[in-house]
Amino acid sequence: MKTEDDIKNEVATVTGDVTKVLQHRSDDYEYGREVLYAASEKLQDILDSAVQLAQESEHPRAIEVASNTAQTLGNIAGQIMDHHLKVEKLNGKIEKQVTNNNLNVKMNTKDLLELLGKE
Repeated sequence: MKTEDDIKNEVATVTGDVTKVLQHRSDDYEYGREVLYAASEKLQDILDSAVQLAQESEHPRAIEVASNTAQTLGNIAGQIMDHHLKVEKLNGKIEKQVTNNNLNVKMNTKDLLELLGKE
């Protein structure tokens, strides 16, 4: 049989473990966010250079590279938002919203045609 001290020790251990998990989750969120921001900043610099090169050379490949870089930068912005939403969901700040719009109408064809004819 477990004593009160044994139970208190187990609760303290579990509480410590939960605190560590939450801290690691927070650290991971911050690191992931920093990586995405750094990638975004680097891509912005690359995009500026690629656009300038494409304008000066008017070469189709340079224009394609600039276009692809812009698209990748847009994808990074989307990933930042997805990352934020996932963290909010993990922290329980986003609740699922369910909307059911069900309308059950028992009507035959004649009633429906009368309704349509009245409008």
